[in-house]
Amino acid sequence: MTTPQTDQHFQRAELDAYDRAYGQAQGFPHTKPSTITAANVMGIGGVRSYIVETFRVPEMGDTLFVQIAGPEGLQRVHLPPPVTIAIARQRDALSTQSRKRAGKARAQARAQADKAAGITMDYR
Repeated sequence: MTTPQTDQHFQRAELDAYDRAYGQAQGFPHTKPSTITAANVMGIGGVRSYIVETFRVPEMGDTLFVQIAGPEGLQRVHLPPPVTIAIARQRDALSTQSRKRAGKARAQARAQADKAAGITMDYR
């Protein structure tokens, strides 16, 4: 019987950046790991499973750990706080753009409805 210490899949000469960062994040508040399974259209490219876990490190920010299991094997990605901050900033910018576009579309629709009803107001 093999154990993690004797199994060749668990042996490494040295820790990689993912292992070091994950070890340093222990003890800080974190989310429960979430597993997401995604398949491309018609299964082309295979099915991949993503395990996502976020740690909040005080005075630094959020650190994200992603493990991707697919046909080519396991990949592990560590996203440090500057990267997660950029992702959050870009997501917020897209949300703002969507809200602005939706608001302008609603205002235009309201103006057209009022014009059709014979009500004249300046909505600018």
